[in-house]
Amino acid sequence: MKIVIVIPTYNEKETLPTLIEKLYSEVEKIAEKFDIIIIDDASPDGTGLVADELNKKYHNISVVKRNSKLGLGSAYKEGFQMALEKFDPDYIVQMDADHSHDPKEIALMIDKIKECDYVVASRHLPGSTIIGWNAQRKLLHSMSGAMARKFAKLDNTDPTSGFRMFKKNVLKSVDFSEIKSDGFAFQVELLRYLKMKGLKGTEIPTKFVNRKEGKSKMGLNETLQFSKMCYRLLKNRR
Repeated sequence: MKIVIVIPTYNEKETLPTLIEKLYSEVEKIAEKFDIIIIDDASPDGTGLVADELNKKYHNISVVKRNSKLGLGSAYKEGFQMALEKFDPDYIVQMDADHSHDPKEIALMIDKIKECDYVVASRHLPGSTIIGWNAQRKLLHSMSGAMARKFAKLDNTDPTSGFRMFKKNVLKSVDFSEIKSDGFAFQVELLRYLKMKGLKGTEIPTKFVNRKEGKSKMGLNETLQFSKMCYRLLKNRR
């Protein structure tokens, strides 16, 4: 079994080394071969250079250094296409670099994906926990999730989750030019696209830990793009 893990980064030099160490420890238990793709959006803190050094140590990391901050969705589009073209894996995982997502849960994703096309780690299933969010952050998350479910007509309990696994053929079937969002809204728009193609996903409970280092990437521009995406889906849904 071959797995590729796609990780977008922006100013993650403090968290990336320990994440890669944990991934290496966990994923080598379940995969005959695995590779990591890091898509760095010109991090001013030197994340790209840190990623290069990590590849010298582990030898299974591909580093893409982009010339500017092009967005989360744009990074995933590039990373997914690179995974398919360069590595031809059985499964592709997307996750954050800030320790919000636990590499141990990838094994559970492997078990669940046999029954479906993709798996999402949901913060809203029985058994899930969210650590480190205040009331305002929880309210914002609940509102964005409710908007996404309504406007994109999704059944997912956590459509904005960034921890997911896909079968290879699922992502091969995606025409990424049809997904307009390049930022955070990409997460929702991709699920909508997969639903319209008749593909089926499932969810697993997750332990989500709010980042302890660095800053959240969810700023004003991301919020505006997310709102525009919801409006566009509302106009065009069928």
